[in-house]
Amino acid sequence: MGTSAIGGLLTAQTLTASCTVAQVEAVDTVLATMSIPGDATVVEVVLSATDMAASALALDVGDAAGPASPDDARFIAAMAGSAATVERWSDTAAQAPYTYSTTGEQEIEVTVQTAATGGIAGTVTLTVLYFRQ
Repeated sequence: MGTSAIGGLLTAQTLTASCTVAQVEAVDTVLATMSIPGDATVVEVVLSATDMAASALALDVGDAAGPASPDDARFIAAMAGSAATVERWSDTAAQAPYTYSTTGEQEIEVTVQTAATGGIAGTVTLTVLYFRQ
């Protein structure tokens, strides 16, 4: 059995974005975008949202291009936005953390998967931890 070392510099990048009612009521709206540098290996993605009191609201975290193809929900899928919530990629991942590596700059995005029916403005905070060789 072999081992592998991640190595490199660990970076935590955080972005907080304000969301309007109009944004959360439209499917596929991008609420926040973060650039991840080339040669990064993502180790954790955390999304938190304030209580937007919106029934049916669901948020995704994914990438605009991806290593192979774009995936709006690569990291977090259908996080409920109807209450103050925090969700981590490592808690929900179908794939193990450390398996997402970039070869060029990537855009990590928070998008609306399911539109809100009613609701209020709020904020989303996206944190991405990654190693860079």
